[in-house]
Amino acid sequence: MISAVSTSMAGLSAAFQRFDGAASRVASPEASADPTAAVVDTVQAKFDVAMNTALLKSSLDAEKRVLDILV
Repeated sequence: MISAVSTSMAGLSAAFQRFDGAASRVASPEASADPTAAVVDTVQAKFDVAMNTALLKSSLDAEKRVLDILV
């Protein structure tokens, strides 16, 4: 269980970092920045956040059920 929690937290951190980088590229005034790729990256990061959040919630719910059984 701890592994699933730490994995999902690491995934959330990575997804937020990717989202932050992509958002910076979207807002960049540089002509060399590709806004289409940056927008795609933000959508992918959004999906990754949703997936890792669901994994975290599921892991915490499973831990709660185990603790309820033990008590």
